[in-house]
Amino acid sequence: MKIIITNPSGITKDQVLDLRHYGEVVVYNDTNTVNYADRVKDAEIAVIDCFLTPITSDLLAKTPNLKFFSINSTGFDKVDVTATMQAGIIASNVPHFSTNSVAELAIGLMFAVNRKIILGDSEFRKGLIAVDPGTPEQIRYSGFDLTGKTLGVVGLGHIGRRVAEIGKGIGMSVIAYNKSNKDLPNVTQVSLQELAQQSDVIIFCLALNKETKEIFTKKLIDSMKTSAIFITIAGLEMVDQEALKNALNSSAISGAGIDTATSDWVVIKNTVLTPHIGYNTRESDENMGRIITENIKAYLRGTPINQIA
Repeated sequence: MKIIITNPSGITKDQVLDLRHYGEVVVYNDTNTVNYADRVKDAEIAVIDCFLTPITSDLLAKTPNLKFFSINSTGFDKVDVTATMQAGIIASNVPHFSTNSVAELAIGLMFAVNRKIILGDSEFRKGLIAVDPGTPEQIRYSGFDLTGKTLGVVGLGHIGRRVAEIGKGIGMSVIAYNKSNKDLPNVTQVSLQELAQQSDVIIFCLALNKETKEIFTKKLIDSMKTSAIFITIAGLEMVDQEALKNALNSSAISGAGIDTATSDWVVIKNTVLTPHIGYNTRESDENMGRIITENIKAYLRGTPINQIA
């Protein structure tokens, strides 16, 4: 049996040694759509980074021996699940491996946007050692106290629930939108329209699928408070991006923090942008490697876990 790890994916040397009890294991560091087929063509099992090699029917056709793969993410919108099942391949993801890290980055973006931390750092390095509170220029650093404000959480999965917990710990009042009812203490579920209108900070935590694509419409963006902040650690495909860009450029809302932006966002005003780093902590990496190893072992036992196909 041949097991191919197309990119490291948090798997440690000890875990590789463990997997070698079950067959040949080959680890690569730089697999992409160009070299994927050559590397995986003889594999029965693969660990795949679907951000670098999205799982399409064409890709699967190049790996005729593949029987099982584990991706290295929780979301699987880059996996053609139907094609995977039609090819008779079992697939697993890594659920909840980065719940804390992603939730904490969302909160970090909230602080960075609200308190103009990136602007302050940039201007300090240019020589502005202190802002005089008596001058008009200080207004560009003005934010608001988060304590007592309303946090609107969109999506109450594991990450959304953790964001709500941290928000309550800060002293915020938490409201939330979720498709189904979740019984969470001190969290009031409301409609998406009510959330947009009432929130001082909105944090988007939904998973991308057909139902959630562009769920946050121009109408909802237009109904937000002018002082409100929009944060997303989820896919921007769930938001009317042009409406959000216009709202930011015209200061119709106060600001946004985005961990999943594309390059066209760099010219948009009042934003803090990070390059999809929400998952990136030591603990998440350890969790990823452990869960992927468990996925492979479960498949080999004939009892697959964390299946997406």
